[in-house]
Amino acid sequence: MKGFKIPHLKVPHFTMPQAPQQKLHVGPIHSPVAGRTDHLPMHVASGSYVIPADIISAMGEGNTMAGFKQMKRVFGGMPYSGSRMPYGASGGPYGAEMPGKAAGGETDSVPIVAAGGEYVLSPEQVTAVGEGDMEVGHRVLDEFVKRMRAKTIKTLQKLPGPKKD
Repeated sequence: MKGFKIPHLKVPHFTMPQAPQQKLHVGPIHSPVAGRTDHLPMHVASGSYVIPADIISAMGEGNTMAGFKQMKRVFGGMPYSGSRMPYGASGGPYGAEMPGKAAGGETDSVPIVAAGGEYVLSPEQVTAVGEGDMEVGHRVLDEFVKRMRAKTIKTLQKLPGPKKD
């Protein structure tokens, strides 16, 4: 009924509710859920890379928390100067834009099912690994996972068996 008014009635302005913004996960996945079970539903940004839990554990010499610390050291936003960059800051020298790095705006979210002990790298981190090319970053990270697994197998094979009384 366009133009219909009720005198002396104040109606608050109504706006359609917005769809809730998906929280995108980046970084360590802390959970008691085992590392190869994939029972944790979450959303990540399109182009993210999930480092498997066995790799994180191996980076910490069998300790997942130590592996998370190693990942934070590598990908925690520490530029060459050693100072932390604020969220959303440009990663180039003197604040210059890096090629292929997102400058902001909406990112497509991707629903995934993850496991405890995994570590999610953002698309910007993947792009940085690929020196400006996200596809190269994904290939480099795939190779990193394969090499870490091979190195871990060699290390485990060399360890002595259980100590006997």
